[in-house]
Amino acid sequence: MSRNQRLAFLGIAAVVVVVAIVIIGSGGSDDNSGKTTTSATIVVKGGKPVGGVAKPVFKKGGRINLTVQSDVADEVHSHGYDVHKDVAKGGSVTFDMPATIEGRFEVELENAGTQIAMLEVDPS
Repeated sequence: MSRNQRLAFLGIAAVVVVVAIVIIGSGGSDDNSGKTTTSATIVVKGGKPVGGVAKPVFKKGGRINLTVQSDVADEVHSHGYDVHKDVAKGGSVTFDMPATIEGRFEVELENAGTQIAMLEVDPS
C-alpha cells in the first residue's frame, strides 16, 4: 500500500469515527427528540384549528411562544398555565411565557369550548 493510500484510508477512518460519535451522542431513543420547538402558530378558520388540534412541544426551562391567529373573536385559554387572552376577529394573540410546568395542557377557544392545541412541556 502506498503512502497516499494509507493517508486516504486513515482520513476515511477518521470521518467514520467522527460520524459514529455524533450519532451516538445525539441522544438515541428519546421519544421527543426532534419534536421540540421554540415557537408555534395556530391558525383558526371557521372557529376550528386548521389541520386539526396542534401539538407543539416545548422544553421545560425554555420559553413557550405560541401565537393564535383567528377569524373569530373569542378568549384563548391555556390550561395548566391558566393564561387567558382575548383574540379579535381577524386578529392574533401571542403567549410568551417561561416553560416551568411539565406536562400536557389543553389550549382552547374558551367561549366556543373548542380545543385548538395540546401544548406539551417536556422535562429538560
